[in-house]
Formats: sequence, structure tokens, C-alpha cells
Amino acid sequence: MNNINLHRNLIALLQLDGIGRKKVKTIFQHLHQPENLTLFEIIEVGKEFDLIPGTIEIDALKKAGAMADFIIEINVKNHIKMLSCFDKSYPNALVFEDSPIMLYCQGNPKLLNIDHRVAVIGSRRPSSTGLKFAENTGEFLAEQDFVVISGLAAGCDAGGHLGCLKGGGKTLAFLPSGLLSVYPSENAGLAMKILDNGGCLLSEYTHHETIVPYKFIERDRLQAASCNFLIVSDFSPKSGTIHTLNFAMKYHKKIFTTQSIFKQSIKGFQELRKRNIPYEVLEEKTLHNLIKNYKNNKSFVFL
Repeated sequence: MNNINLHRNLIALLQLDGIGRKKVKTIFQHLHQPENLTLFEIIEVGKEFDLIPGTIEIDALKKAGAMADFIIEINVKNHIKMLSCFDKSYPNALVFEDSPIMLYCQGNPKLLNIDHRVAVIGSRRPSSTGLKFAENTGEFLAEQDFVVISGLAAGCDAGGHLGCLKGGGKTLAFLPSGLLSVYPSENAGLAMKILDNGGCLLSEYTHHETIVPYKFIERDRLQAASCNFLIVSDFSPKSGTIHTLNFAMKYHKKIFTTQSIFKQSIKGFQELRKRNIPYEVLEEKTLHNLIKNYKNNKSFVFL
């Protein structure tokens, strides 16, 4: 497969106004061997099915193609791998209805093919109890050979990543930014530690895109979609954590926490009840036993 040509066309399509993931996937349903087509041929198919305006200007297409070439050049120079949802190597863990068209990654994306993956999430401003819980959970998961997934945010996300590294494990971070401008910047050092220890940084955004609020929510869907289940630490009713937990419900992923965190974040859990988002509150020992059992049997049995 001509992945470079395919990637170039996909990146170019996403540069066009009004063209997003859904339209690109719909266009590609009508294509035979899209890796061998030019951008202009793909555009013509999009026009035929009224997915791309017939009035689109040739200059806009040329500009999109030039931007795609520039993005690919920058990625190659910075050793950023590119994966599309049409590649055979695209991870099964991210095959879902609203999956990214393009993924940009540094490190080892094959971590998403490992059977045991848990998201550790929570507030950016956790209590000392919540931060310690995230760190301890990340460390315990690493000791049980789980990949820890989070979003590299300050607070509980960083705690989960750091705990995993402390436990000798591998952790994967989804970013709301391009990989050349790690967000938040204060966690750039943590991002390097993740890579130095065999982990992975992933984003669906190119290096030149600005950070806007909706990208945090889109990042949250990837954390929920890519894990086997989630463990939540501190969060408030207005926390971005709610978005991740809502996606967890949508993707039928179980949510666990402990009694101590439940008491710490009672208002956050009340908000989950209002939204009919299911979760389970366990004693810490029970949670650890559940993790061990899932590792061995891939089922949720309480020991």
C-alpha cells in the first residue's frame, strides 16, 4: 500500500473547510484502492456524492496539498510516525465509530495492541489524597503489566503516568495538541520520560494546529475508547473528567474508584448519577484484586 500518498491525501482533505472525520470516512467508502488515487480524483468522488461542494476552488485544493506535504516533511524530520485508520497497522483499540482519521505518534504505538490497558484519570487540581491515589494506582498497574493510559494533564493524569514509570511500566499519553508543542508545557519533561521508558505520545492533531477547548474533549474520547476500563481519582462536577467518563459509558467501559476517593469527590459522583453514568466504588484491596483477576482472566470477578 502506498501509505505516503494515502496519508498525504487524508491530511490534505482535513485541511479543507467543512471536511471532518465523518465526511472523509464516507467518501472513502466509495473509493477503490484509494492509496493509488490523487487528491483531485478523491475530490471528484466527494463532489459526485455531494460530500464536497462543487464550487470548491482549485487554489484551495493546491493549498491543502502543499500544507499536507509540509506536515509530512516536518513529521519525518522529527521522527513522528503517521498512522491512518485505513492502514493495516492501525491499532484495533482505536477502531470505533468516531476514530481518528490520522494519528501522529512518538514512541511505541504498539502498546495499544497489548491486551491490558487501563486509563487513570482525574482532576488537574486534586487533593493530596487524590494525587497519591493516582500515583499509587499507576504504580500498581505497572507492577501487574498493564499499560497506563492518560492525557498528560497536570494533577491526576501526571500522577498516573509518574506512578506507572515508578513501577517500571509503560505508559501512553493522548495529547490535545500537536506533538511538537506538548501541552501543558510544564509536563514536557514528563513526556520525555515516557518516551525514554518505552512509552508513547499520541495525537490526532498536526504540529501547526492551535489548541482550542473542543480538542480536550476529543482527546478524552480517545482515552475512554482505547482502554479496557477506567480508574478515576478526584474530580468535580464541572471537571473535564466528566467528559471522559461520559465517553466511557458510550463505549461500554467500566469505571472504578475507591471509597476514599468517593468520599473526597462526592459532588462529582452525584453529577455522574444525574447523567446516568454507571460506576463502581470498591475498597482499595478489592480494586487491586479485580485488577489482578482481569489480568489473568479478562473478566471482572471480585475476589
